[in-house]
Amino acid sequence: MSRGRRPGSRSVWRKVPEEEHAEAAEAYRDSVARLQATAYRNLRQSIAFGTIIWAVLVALMIVIGDVTGARLPWYAASIVGGALGLSTYAVREARARLYVLVAAVAFTVAGLVGVLLVE
Repeated sequence: MSRGRRPGSRSVWRKVPEEEHAEAAEAYRDSVARLQATAYRNLRQSIAFGTIIWAVLVALMIVIGDVTGARLPWYAASIVGGALGLSTYAVREARARLYVLVAAVAFTVAGLVGVLLVE
């Protein structure tokens, strides 16, 4: 349980110079920007990795013979999505990488939905 402030004690606030305050605010903004960039990079890599894993699973289903004529186009779309997900690691420009990732997700989702609808 908190007792609060005792009688006779004073709260002493240190006077901070304006330059020191501005440096601290800039350091805070820099750390937030780095955190946002890292979070975006981790999200992008996780999404790309998910498309790659799904493409590998689909390729294994093709290898073990779980393919029919109706499923083959959807499997192919999933494999193209995985290939695009893998290619996001090779693209250097941020805007192009985003477009490739969106295409990878679109192909993967189309392949997954198609496989589920065919079954």
